[in-house]
Amino acid sequence: MNNFGNFNNPYNAPYYTASRAQEASLIQRVSYLLCTTLLVTAAAAWYADHIGLGPQWFFPLMIGTFVIVFALSFARTSPGLGLALLYGLSVMEGLLMGPLLGMIARGYQYGATIIGEAAGLSALLVAGLGTYVWISNRDFGGLGRMLFWGLIGLLVVGLISLFVHMGPAGHLIYAIAGAALFVGFTLYDFSNIKRRFGPDDYVIAAVQLYLDFLNLFWFLLQILLTLSGGGGRRND
Repeated sequence: MNNFGNFNNPYNAPYYTASRAQEASLIQRVSYLLCTTLLVTAAAAWYADHIGLGPQWFFPLMIGTFVIVFALSFARTSPGLGLALLYGLSVMEGLLMGPLLGMIARGYQYGATIIGEAAGLSALLVAGLGTYVWISNRDFGGLGRMLFWGLIGLLVVGLISLFVHMGPAGHLIYAIAGAALFVGFTLYDFSNIKRRFGPDDYVIAAVQLYLDFLNLFWFLLQILLTLSGGGGRRND
């Protein structure tokens, strides 16, 4: 579910100069794709929970999402294929997320509220960070190397946590670090979209922000659940 994908090369990103009209067109198309893919993901998540999608589908869906993310990195010159893959990814992510979100919503007294809060905070963060990048003259493209190694570190710690018990405090610190990392990725991706992406790169731009949003959502959800004492786990 946490697809830590990113298609930008932090060491060799060409600088692209676009007119204001091109910038406006690009961000409008990216915003539309981001909103619609998130709606598709939400609908797929509801459907997966509604039909009681079993755990036997977890690994096939997980493998499928990684295959699509990998394929998207080669679809930059084919917007039609990129769109199909993007919406396919949004469906598969929703099918992956649905059963777990359903368990949280039903298993905790305030689970549904916390899920909504995490989604709302993620939307506010992405919108706020994007607005800041777009109206400021700051270029966050230089964060690429640091974010890359931060991502490697996060993955390593995540793998270790599968075998070593971290405890609530350890999980909270890990989630905070993950959220901070994807705040950085959001700044980085918006900066690259503004400064280094051409008007035909809207699909890849939307993919990057979509993955940023999903990862922010999951880490914020973990933070809120931990801070609320598990959201008030139901005993019935």
